[in-house]
Amino acid sequence: MAMLTAVAPERSTFIAPVTLSGTQTIRKSVYALTDQEVQNYRLAVYRIAQISALGAQDNRGYQYVAGIHGQPGRYCKHHVPAFAIWHRPFMQGYEQRLQDFVPEVFVPYWDWTTRRAEQEGIPSIFTHATWDNPDTGKTEPNPLLSQPKTLIGGGATSRDPRPSSDLVPLRDLIHSALLAPDYDSFAADLENPHDQLHVWAGGDLSVIAFAAYDPLFWSHHCFVEYVLCQWQDAHTEATAPVIDPRDFAPFSITIDDVWNYRKLGYSYLPDNASDLQVTGLPVGPGAATANQLRSGVAVANFPLYAIDLAFNRAELRFDGLTPPEDSFAVRVFAGVDKASANTPTNQNPHYLGTRYFFGHGECGGAPGHCDPIPRDIYDLRPHHHYAPLQVRLDVTRRLRSLIQNKPADAPPNGDAPVTLVVIDRDGNEISESELHFEGLSVVVR
Repeated sequence: MAMLTAVAPERSTFIAPVTLSGTQTIRKSVYALTDQEVQNYRLAVYRIAQISALGAQDNRGYQYVAGIHGQPGRYCKHHVPAFAIWHRPFMQGYEQRLQDFVPEVFVPYWDWTTRRAEQEGIPSIFTHATWDNPDTGKTEPNPLLSQPKTLIGGGATSRDPRPSSDLVPLRDLIHSALLAPDYDSFAADLENPHDQLHVWAGGDLSVIAFAAYDPLFWSHHCFVEYVLCQWQDAHTEATAPVIDPRDFAPFSITIDDVWNYRKLGYSYLPDNASDLQVTGLPVGPGAATANQLRSGVAVANFPLYAIDLAFNRAELRFDGLTPPEDSFAVRVFAGVDKASANTPTNQNPHYLGTRYFFGHGECGGAPGHCDPIPRDIYDLRPHHHYAPLQVRLDVTRRLRSLIQNKPADAPPNGDAPVTLVVIDRDGNEISESELHFEGLSVVVR
């Protein structure tokens, strides 16, 4: 094949040279922002929200990028290994849209493990009712308080946070995640406190379909990304996970493009008030069958008391789990046949931990949209959002405590019943949960 190209008379070359430059973005804690940085962030969010007000389908606008995550795009990855790494390009794409309109801006991260968060709850820059808009010279609604959901025909986003003291357990969950030996374990461990924060915040943030429309979502996920960066910094020999390129949709990338965050043009400035750091922790699989979750009664028996204490990590795994529509939590107890929402979790050696489930919300499509159908091996579409999953819960520290507190009347074979208690965000027990799974496993290594 041959091709001839003519250069226009006023041009000396067919393709004009383009000079490329790179600007490093340094993300700071929301608690460390100057007044000007707060103003810049609000202004950037306001400006891309204005783009959406003029055209909701404009891919530069707030509505478009928020719609990638839940409705109408439904591209987000949850309860699969791609969870942590998929949100990396999603977060950066949002930040780069902001920088198109306010070049010096960055997304501040909200570290919800700090004592300040446990005292104050949601940072004040997201709760102020108004701000002084330099573009209009008027006092207007704070763009970080709420945004509309016009792309999906909804009203303004809202929140309904639980008491800030409920954030206290998240610190230990993040510390444990940072000790995970490999990416797949880390992503599973990180997703649990991530889910708990969404459920804690309530309102639109507690539903996958709507969460990204709330401006608080981005600072929450900026912190989730910070934790991933810290884990990578502490595990420099960790290998990149095997992620199907389809799990990066709608981004045209592979794991090699985003694994090394230092090549993506951003870094994090630590918050001196944060307790987040990697610390040392001294550290045969068993399986049982369960058809669906039954709250308050034993669903399986495992020889937990017979496990040698010389293990590095222990996980409880829900296999073949159908992603739930509602958001709720599952408390796990071992060594007791019955439990309830009133069963203590503090100083209770039988309590193994809590797995939070961030629900999809009501179906946003036509009839049949949320019903998975079999696909053959040549089907290259992304996995259906209700396809069965494996969900993990790190129980390393608490399982060790259970074994060390083995009761005198424990069975000779070491069997211990595992009981699951389903609760809503207010701590009330849900007797009939929609959560279904094919198997429950305890894996130690």
